[in-house]
Amino acid sequence: MKSTYWIAVIAALVFCVVISPADAAKKSTARKNTARSNLASIRLECFKQYGAWYDASTKRWVMHGTIYTLPGRIDAVHNCVAQRTGTRPVPFLREERAYR
Repeated sequence: MKSTYWIAVIAALVFCVVISPADAAKKSTARKNTARSNLASIRLECFKQYGAWYDASTKRWVMHGTIYTLPGRIDAVHNCVAQRTGTRPVPFLREERAYR
């Protein structure tokens, strides 16, 4: 009777140890995906807040400005994202200049 009890205890421990890392990996992957989507949504909200719009012809989010106003707006977007995420400002916007 005692040996059956110990076998059951050992089997339960092995089951918990084997299943736990797999569940932890799934949970951490889910957390990373959620964090990525949250960061993307925060970036988009800040981008919209400072005057960006979706251009359907190019299928991109666009922010127009002059050579004098655009750098300040881009810095404001970076600072907005940093403030909402609680991290340092990190550049993530790509700049394309079109002279007309």
